[in-house]
Amino acid sequence: MHRLIIGMGVLVLPFTGALAQSSIAIYGVMDAGTQVSRFGNGTQFNLASGQFEGSRIGVKGWEELGQGYKTMINLESRIEVDTGGISNGYIAPNIGANLTRGLPAAVSRMLGPQLTPRVVVNTNATLFDRTSIVGLVTPAGAILVGRQYTPAYEVVSKADTFEAGTAAGWGQILQGSGGFITSGVAIRASNAIQYRIESNGTGASLMAAFDNTGSLNLSKRFYGGNLRFRNETWNAGISYQQEQDQQGRSSLNTTVAGGSYVMGNAKLFAGYAHMRNDHSAIVPLLTPVIGATYVNIVGSNARLDSHSVSVGTQYRLGHGRILAAISRTAEKASRSKVALYGMGYLHDLSKRTDVYTIVAYARNQENAQYASGGAGYAGGFTSGAGQSASALQFGIRHRW
Repeated sequence: MHRLIIGMGVLVLPFTGALAQSSIAIYGVMDAGTQVSRFGNGTQFNLASGQFEGSRIGVKGWEELGQGYKTMINLESRIEVDTGGISNGYIAPNIGANLTRGLPAAVSRMLGPQLTPRVVVNTNATLFDRTSIVGLVTPAGAILVGRQYTPAYEVVSKADTFEAGTAAGWGQILQGSGGFITSGVAIRASNAIQYRIESNGTGASLMAAFDNTGSLNLSKRFYGGNLRFRNETWNAGISYQQEQDQQGRSSLNTTVAGGSYVMGNAKLFAGYAHMRNDHSAIVPLLTPVIGATYVNIVGSNARLDSHSVSVGTQYRLGHGRILAAISRTAEKASRSKVALYGMGYLHDLSKRTDVYTIVAYARNQENAQYASGGAGYAGGFTSGAGQSASALQFGIRHRW
């Protein structure tokens, strides 16, 4: 981590005297570029923030308490480089058709914009939407409290060739045909408490969260855990997590397994995910809008029963890396299938700055409308069921 001093303000400050073992650090990522897309409406151009990695600014702090104990904090805020804001929406102009399938035309027109909202990432414009935790690290493990990454997403990140980012990343298709409304993996959980332990490359975590949590910040309960293994060649894990809706019914269930293996200049990736949701947490909120009769139709459309796999490789070539992957998702509930093909090249300009180019093609079949975005934003939907999508990204990323 690069340490900076600006004027009289110290961004990384070791405390002295009684707090000699304490420090605080400011860090961040600025990632931006252009995306050229074809989502069925011709060619569109977007200036986008967070293509390879979500742009952010964060603060980490810790204090050594002695005898293997220490406290820590981490606050992390999203940054939209293109606007300076902290929220964003789909870049595709299309509305997803699957969630309104079977509704009368008038109801469909009224409900469509609500199910494809203008803002889908950090909808409440929360300042520390990415991370907000305080914790105690002990010789027996760490206890972390607050908004934090989920156990399943931690495993997804290990198994994704494109490192949980870009238009070619596995995460672009780890959801149902309803986009964010039918998310397959909760990335973060609010109101969460997590226990983590690490020992000689083996790790485990258990997490529980309560009220307004989970994939849509609408679930009543969230539970999850993972097992992890890492050495010089392997980095793998397996996880399971479950959400409950406000009525206490089982909602999103996610199982993920996968990781990577280093072999010379090559790094091989593979992952599998099963995602099921019979009671979407958003459906009860629609009853006052469209009535119980139509809500049952939307509830059926919002069901998720999906299997997904991803395989790929990175190859180190001088100061750069070549990336290539194939990912597939078969979504039984909505009769949707997609195959995502991606290639890219990332070139290091320094230890902290790199440039990249990515090309991705999503072959949608049956009712699928997947459209790729980036690490920090969503693509949305293609113009119609079975309409395929493509994206070309160029960008620069700087970390400090």
